[in-house]
Amino acid sequence: MLSFFQSLANFLLPFLLGSLIFFAAIVAPNTFATLEEKNARKFIRSIFPKLYLWGGIFSFLIFLCLLSFNNFFAFLMFIVFFGFVYSRQFLMKLINKAADKKNNEKNFKKLHTFSVVIFVSQLLIMLILFVLL
Repeated sequence: MLSFFQSLANFLLPFLLGSLIFFAAIVAPNTFATLEEKNARKFIRSIFPKLYLWGGIFSFLIFLCLLSFNNFFAFLMFIVFFGFVYSRQFLMKLINKAADKKNNEKNFKKLHTFSVVIFVSQLLIMLILFVLL
């Protein structure tokens, strides 16, 4: 029989995973396709801190649930949580500075690619956990 915390993790994990996939597949690509560049930048700079906070809160709650029955799964979820905190508190600021500077496209692309690698890694870890739970 599943414990309360395992059941809660089984509910929260696909909820978070689905919301992040929706953002990556629908919201992000349509932002620059629909809005003019100035408004798209404003929107992106407004929504990403909220996205990372959303992911951070849910991943931390899932981490706490997983701690009650599987330390390795909890460790994997902590990596996901750390990725959200790092991206929100540090990486996003560096990306915004690089985007604001003229003739700094190479640095911006490098930082943006790094943020995408983190995000995709988080999705993969959560997908693996979802399958194994």
